[in-house]
Amino acid sequence: MRSIALTAALCAALLAGCAAPEPAKTAEPAAPAADQAGDTGASAVGGERPLGKIGADQVGKLSPVPALKGFGEHWSIQIQATGEMNHRVELTWGSGSEKASGQARYFGQPADAPADLIVLSGELSTVQGAKPMTIEIDRMECIDDGDGRHRNSIRVSVDGMDKLEGCADLAMY
Repeated sequence: MRSIALTAALCAALLAGCAAPEPAKTAEPAAPAADQAGDTGASAVGGERPLGKIGADQVGKLSPVPALKGFGEHWSIQIQATGEMNHRVELTWGSGSEKASGQARYFGQPADAPADLIVLSGELSTVQGAKPMTIEIDRMECIDDGDGRHRNSIRVSVDGMDKLEGCADLAMY
């Protein structure tokens, strides 16, 4: 009996040693080298911001638009978050005959906007060149022409084009 108790105590001690947390490491990661040109990350190769450069007010925040599909009469849009409040945008219009892609960014809630409005701003790369684009998403029910109910209404404004209005829902990929 005594050997069973001794064996059990030994096993418990051994298990406790295995389950002990690893001591905290005190070495700090190396700080990234400062950019001597004073670049704030607004421009980079290909016009994209380098990874890791976001504003201090956006650290730890997620875009309110992870993925969204919108549509209206003869047009559709797909929006996909790419990180750091940036989004990839694919726009199709003219009953599918015209297509363009671009980038949009969420800069936070505009001070004078209603609480249920999300605004993305960016550029659409068209055959005529890059054009400024604004996407407004209202978090209010939208009913399409077929009486289908959708969670959001959407307006897309691209410089030089008619404003596109329709309905949108979160996309499931």
